[in-house]
Amino acid sequence: MLEETVNSGKTILVGDIGGTNARLAIATLSTDSSAPKIQDFRAYPNSEYHDMSQVIKQYQIDFPNHKPTCACLAVAGPIFDGTAHLTNLGWHLDEGKLQQEFGFEDVKLVNDFAALARSVTALENNDLVILTNGNNAPDSPIAIMGPGTGFGLALLVRHAAGVTVVPTEGGHISFVPQGEREQAVWENLQNSLERVTVETMLSGVGLMRIYRELCHISHVSPLNYEPSTISQLAMDGEDELCMETLTIFCGIMGSVAGDLALALGAKGGVFIGGGILPKVSDFFTNSHFLKRFLHKPPMSHFVADIPVNLITAPDAALKGAALMFDQ
Repeated sequence: MLEETVNSGKTILVGDIGGTNARLAIATLSTDSSAPKIQDFRAYPNSEYHDMSQVIKQYQIDFPNHKPTCACLAVAGPIFDGTAHLTNLGWHLDEGKLQQEFGFEDVKLVNDFAALARSVTALENNDLVILTNGNNAPDSPIAIMGPGTGFGLALLVRHAAGVTVVPTEGGHISFVPQGEREQAVWENLQNSLERVTVETMLSGVGLMRIYRELCHISHVSPLNYEPSTISQLAMDGEDELCMETLTIFCGIMGSVAGDLALALGAKGGVFIGGGILPKVSDFFTNSHFLKRFLHKPPMSHFVADIPVNLITAPDAALKGAALMFDQ
């Protein structure tokens, strides 16, 4: 666990609002050096609610004994002047309106990957799968990234005054294919989309895109699989094209993670998170991810020194949101 200091002792409502689910909990901010305490965690399918207010109201019904006076919601998207818009849902979140509606003393919206990045100072070894130990450089930047509904990337920088989290839009950089099958998938997508980004490939929709293009290349009619179905069939070894899809997906993640680690100088470590890879951790750890992460000539020696971890704790972003609120 990295050193952390929190002093407020407040109890707040925290949320991790993704494209598929809204996860809410109560966080108690420690008065010593321990991590925030997360309790009464519950996930709500976004498709069953019209907006964020409905989700919060349902949480209040489910856990009526809690009376948090503040809230911090980590949202899958950029924050502008205290507002956020979740394009896939049509939800618009506004700090001031939520504060007024629920009588909170304060409401903060933060980027979800910024919250995930902030959490790494509070994660224990049992919250992680260690992919490579590397040689930790405590004063160097830490990169946190991963695929979910989209592709998130944030940077955490430690300094004398504490830590600073830098959200990015790194998922929208251009994707570079490797190998014949990736090249063929890329060419087909390039023809239809005009520009293929990292998020085009590394996201829930990206997983479906890879599967469908592999089917077309193999002259097989694609089935109407959701990302979770593709992943499950791949892990169960029941569908060869699903297995190849997830294999390519994990390999691409390795190449992208290595490229971003180089670009960001992330000698302090790389943490992989998001809504997809922690659910397929066994497949992921046995994939070509690490091989492709390390294959960066002439800079392979640089990435070889970087510790790489998979975040498996389901409440990591909630801890990060609590810490960002306190900060």
